[in-house]
Amino acid sequence: MKPHQRYADAHKLGFDTQYPQAAQSGHYFKPSMPDCRTANGLTQSIVKFLLWNGHRATRISSSGRMVGKRYIPGTTRKGAADISATIKGKSVMLEIKVGKDKPSEYQLREQALERKAGGVYEFIYNFDEFILWYDNLN
Repeated sequence: MKPHQRYADAHKLGFDTQYPQAAQSGHYFKPSMPDCRTANGLTQSIVKFLLWNGHRATRISSSGRMVGKRYIPGTTRKGAADISATIKGKSVMLEIKVGKDKPSEYQLREQALERKAGGVYEFIYNFDEFILWYDNLN
């Protein structure tokens, strides 16, 4: 099954679960998939897919922000993954990489720490790869 179809199937499952009366009345609408060629689009697609399949998932924003003309750095530790999730009872951290983006030394350190603690920390480069990884998660 194609990854875009898996995304649509997950949306249908989430819709049927959250809005059973609307689903029974035929009020379902097909989703439009975000542009997975961008980090933002890929992150959105993965978070939605996980939520629709009954998992916990949230986007982690580690960047700082501008307040007036002053930059205030983020409070998360360097190397924190883009997505924090719980899948099948496992702590899962997913770092999104698109194009030529490569893992930083901080991300590699966080990956080692998460794995040592019994969790999962993976680098995801596209939605097809994510689906393959998801299907093989034990």
